[in-house]
Amino acid sequence: MALDGLFLNRILTEIQADLIDAKINRVHQPQATMVTLKLKSRNRGNCVLLLSAHPQNARIHFTESSYDNPKTPPLFAMVLRKHIEGGRIIEVSQMGLDRVADITIEARNEIGDIEEKHVIIEIMGKHSNIILCDQNRVILAAAKQYGSAVSRYRQVLPHEPYILPPPSHKLNPFLMTQEEFEAALLGKELHLPLAKAVLQTVEGVSPQTAAELVYVGNLPASFPLEQAGAYELRYVFEQIQQLLRAEIVPTIVYNEEKTLDFYYLPLRHYEGLSRNATDLSALLDDYFGAKERENAFQTRKAALKKIIGQHLVKTASKVEKQKDELCHAVDGEKYRLYGELLSANLYQVASYIDEVTLENFYDGNRAIKVPLIKELTAADNASRYFKRYHKAKTARNAIREQLAENENELAYLESLYYQCENAQNNDDLAETRSEVIHSGYLKAKRQTKGEKRDAPLPPLETEYMDYTILIGRNNKQNDRLTLKTAQKDDLWLHTKNIPGSHVIIRKKDGAEIPEAVIVRAAQYAAFHSKAKESPKVPVDYTEVKQVKKPNGARPGMVIYFEQTTIMVEPRPPVSDEKS
Repeated sequence: MALDGLFLNRILTEIQADLIDAKINRVHQPQATMVTLKLKSRNRGNCVLLLSAHPQNARIHFTESSYDNPKTPPLFAMVLRKHIEGGRIIEVSQMGLDRVADITIEARNEIGDIEEKHVIIEIMGKHSNIILCDQNRVILAAAKQYGSAVSRYRQVLPHEPYILPPPSHKLNPFLMTQEEFEAALLGKELHLPLAKAVLQTVEGVSPQTAAELVYVGNLPASFPLEQAGAYELRYVFEQIQQLLRAEIVPTIVYNEEKTLDFYYLPLRHYEGLSRNATDLSALLDDYFGAKERENAFQTRKAALKKIIGQHLVKTASKVEKQKDELCHAVDGEKYRLYGELLSANLYQVASYIDEVTLENFYDGNRAIKVPLIKELTAADNASRYFKRYHKAKTARNAIREQLAENENELAYLESLYYQCENAQNNDDLAETRSEVIHSGYLKAKRQTKGEKRDAPLPPLETEYMDYTILIGRNNKQNDRLTLKTAQKDDLWLHTKNIPGSHVIIRKKDGAEIPEAVIVRAAQYAAFHSKAKESPKVPVDYTEVKQVKKPNGARPGMVIYFEQTTIMVEPRPPVSDEKS
């Protein structure tokens, strides 16, 4: 993140005109580390100022985004409402070039007197905070409160005096001379990379900004300070001065639609694409909005994966236990043999003996010893063995049935885990969650009155050699695609014994589908499977009419016949895909 002291200086300068004399109409705290101020500004009209003390996303800017507020306002929000609602912002300042902003507000107290209050935003990574102080800079409340047990330098508690974060003792780039800069820089450890030495020397500079300063000098990122001569040092100093005077170009750097960084100037040291925003508030709203949506999505995804994973582990443990029970189950056939041999030789077995040797007529009349209970007759011993045989047979059959059920459930859970892991957006995740609820692995939330259910998502669709290829994205989609959308003579593909998507190739006018199209669709099927990272993946294909869904089978579970198996390399349908 490039929200350094220089960036904060620029954004405070940009929003200051809209904040001065703005009235605070309402205060909300949608998140523990976020406060929004609804303002009436002379220049901007009704607007919202966002203050965030999130460990990774701390910032201050105007926002167009909407946030859900808790039904019961948090205590910090209530204190802010008491002290600053209805007040007017009279000053916005920065503490030197530290990432600390101070919003000064005039508001009336309970008896109607005007008092000065300060809302201080500290943008300092995990130590970020939002602090409310009175006119004497005595703390009234804070988003994060802590005492001496956490920090020996200062306490952030009500009634304690506000103390600025520890000073950095770096050079102010607006005031430093070239001689001061070079002397301070050369006073660092000479083995340090030049970018890190600049970071440790100049106030308000982030690691990204320092890396950019070195990059524009055509120096490698790891260029050591000890190799920097007068030319390199002078060039870096001049670039810093240009940085201070440069016209703002709000820039977001992204790669494959993932946001990497932002700054008020282009960041050329990144290998990625750039896009611009209208102003710095729009830049931060865009960048952090995308980050927060991605974080929220990943949090929901991780929670759902955890639920599926717990059932997966539990079911896998059952399967292993039942396999072990089956392996160690007593062989009932032995009891049947003993019973039959005793029944055939009832009058040859003496009484009150604990063992008898008989000829096994099933095995060439080879002698076999049969254990007996001497208190029982030969007939009673035979009956006892037949009962043990039937009991063992029943137990083995029950274990086999339970094992088959649990193996099917395990395969289904693996498919759920795979599709959750590969969900690309909230719609994909919502369908998987719906399936998890429908399958009984998760309790459903009560649907509010009037809430509409989302329409089912369509499958992915792409074309190759003028043939349409459809790809299911989850189990429910797989069922709809194979059992309802596809025609009987279309071609159906799926990875062999591996969880993955159903893939359909649409036939054209009954013509045979070219082998190249089948191979390409098989590559798509391999990519949309659990084995997508493997170099070669087996894929089965057959006509849709050969695919059946057994009664009571889980979503996405089918059986198929007359298939052909080919080995292919996984390939994503990116270039051909039409959304």
